[in-house]
Amino acid sequence: MRLHHSPLSPFARKCRIIIRTKGLDVEEVLAGPDGANGYAAHVNPLGKIPCLERSECELPLFDSPLICEYLDSLKDPWLPKGGEARWKAYRLHRIGDGLSEAVYNLRYETVRDESLHWNQMIARHETSIRNVVSYLEGIVDYLPTNWSFGTVSVICALDYSDFRAGHIDWRAIAPKLTDWHEGFKGLPEWAETNGYI
Repeated sequence: MRLHHSPLSPFARKCRIIIRTKGLDVEEVLAGPDGANGYAAHVNPLGKIPCLERSECELPLFDSPLICEYLDSLKDPWLPKGGEARWKAYRLHRIGDGLSEAVYNLRYETVRDESLHWNQMIARHETSIRNVVSYLEGIVDYLPTNWSFGTVSVICALDYSDFRAGHIDWRAIAPKLTDWHEGFKGLPEWAETNGYI
């Protein structure tokens, strides 16, 4: 298998953490420069990363939750097979992805020429970031303290927030979440995949 990725993508990073945690045999391929065709148009018609080529199937997988679920299913699955526990895990994964998306959208709204900035949209993305962090602070006592299908997404999103939206300083909003996040920083998968430091 081959995972097309960028070291700066929080969506690809989730997959890379799962690969390492589960000891999967996956080649990691750096995507080419972004252009009119996207990062990985030769394997993904959307041109987006991450994209997973599977040796046993000619159809690649794209969209990071799908890739994460597939990789997770290969060894000692974190994602419950059914029931409310499955939906809770997926919900947490989606909250993390939503935070990453808000940071990504904020970044691309603000790197354009200042005359093109849409201030209402910038405020909307910043509000989303603060709202998600405040929400996570409120439920932090219920969050798993090890890698899981949900936590992998949240950790990657918080680190991406540091990198692309540091002016918001999520730690000042969420001291308990800060302590929870610190528990992951000593794990080898965290350090090996963190392209922001």
